[in-house]
Amino acid sequence: MQKNHYRIHFISGELNGRSFVIPPDGLLIGKSRAAAIRPGSSEIKVEHAMLQIRSDLLFLVPKAETVFVGDRQLEPGIEFLLEPGTDVRLGKDLSFLVEKDEGLPADEAGGEEEETVDEATADSSGPAAADEHKSGHTRYASSMELQDLRTVAQRKIRQRKLLMSLCIILFLALVFGGFLYNEFYFENPVTWPGELKGNYHDGEFRINLSPAGKFLIYFPRCKQTRIKESKDKTRCDVLTLLGKNLDVPFHLQLTVNTIREGYITPRKTSFERWQKQAEKNGFTFTSMPEQDFYSLDTTGYPYYKLKYKRVDNKFQWQGMASYLRYHNREIIFLREVPLHHYWRSERVLTRFNCFVVSPDARYSYWEIPDHVSLKKSNIAIYKGLLEIMWSHLVTSNWQDVKAQFAELLSSAYHQKDAGMAKDALLLWQEFRKRQHFWYSQKCLAYQQCKLNKDMNGMIRIRNACLRKFPDASDCRHNRIIKNIWDIEL
Repeated sequence: MQKNHYRIHFISGELNGRSFVIPPDGLLIGKSRAAAIRPGSSEIKVEHAMLQIRSDLLFLVPKAETVFVGDRQLEPGIEFLLEPGTDVRLGKDLSFLVEKDEGLPADEAGGEEEETVDEATADSSGPAAADEHKSGHTRYASSMELQDLRTVAQRKIRQRKLLMSLCIILFLALVFGGFLYNEFYFENPVTWPGELKGNYHDGEFRINLSPAGKFLIYFPRCKQTRIKESKDKTRCDVLTLLGKNLDVPFHLQLTVNTIREGYITPRKTSFERWQKQAEKNGFTFTSMPEQDFYSLDTTGYPYYKLKYKRVDNKFQWQGMASYLRYHNREIIFLREVPLHHYWRSERVLTRFNCFVVSPDARYSYWEIPDHVSLKKSNIAIYKGLLEIMWSHLVTSNWQDVKAQFAELLSSAYHQKDAGMAKDALLLWQEFRKRQHFWYSQKCLAYQQCKLNKDMNGMIRIRNACLRKFPDASDCRHNRIIKNIWDIEL
């Protein structure tokens, strides 16, 4: 009796239209290397289903949960008898029908099954598929066809490696090109020329204000530097260049104005007046005013700083402004660069203030009080200060002493009492020097306590300094808060 031979014909999924003969030793469907049919779908397991022929009957042995006969889901490991015409579904989309094979006998068909089916089995466009449609039954890939497939795969791998190498070379070329461009043609960020040659003060302009007020600006000098001074030496404009390649215009302006009734006008009031006037003249301030200090090594010289933008003859500048007071005068210092260079030059504008206050100016500066009483006797205030200075200065409240000095100096200068103004200023400078000496002693004592790991002594000295310098307008207050001590003070 002639034996029954079976084959499966796929009717849906990626193998739609393909037919495969069931060999006598069975046929495994899955992604295993031992499988004869290897679909590419992610739903197919390593061993998904097994077809076996026993006693001329075809059995289906499911090895995964997603094996269906019709609408019935089979349990893994329990074999199922398949009749010709049975519809079997693997996963969601891959379906085949069981058919009797009326072609070659099984022993003749087996001669073409010597090669293991490779991944191309799941590809309906390969040479095996073409032969299948010609012969009417499944033909497995030959060794020559498998070699062609391997050659194509290796060629694709080589192409990917070549593409990756080209990308790496292109990236390195961009980095190296950027370095060369930055080194030879462009500079970012801009540097102060003094950083390269070690000389920051090759150009300067000084302003002397009586009494003992000396202020100066310094700038990099080059062939293109232009300096414009007023006849009364109260205004100076400097236009020069910044950067290693001298490609950034740098404008500095120092202006000194005399304030009407300046000896009784506080710094905050005069600053607000200047700010309003500057806004009328085209300034747009981009930050809130902050108090900072020049000459941080001692008591500091307080000033307001803020950022701004302005338009001058349709040319846009951006920079920083410093506002200082000295007696009855206001000092405005502007440093700015063109708007499109600001992102490169901000470090220079903030780090190098380009402005210097002399020690004599620091010792002769006092903060104009908010209210000055012109009815008090200047002689009585002066005598009281003399008594404090020579008897109990260390135990006195220094904030009260500073307030009395400020009121005496403001009143004497406002009333044009030259003799009293001179004597009061000398006494004020002596008071500042004694403050300096006392603070230096505390710094040395603090360092000694720190070396001896005397925490109680360190806390005691710090609290004593905070009592003497509680006002934030004194730079030493900030130094104490941050525990910044300098034994050279």
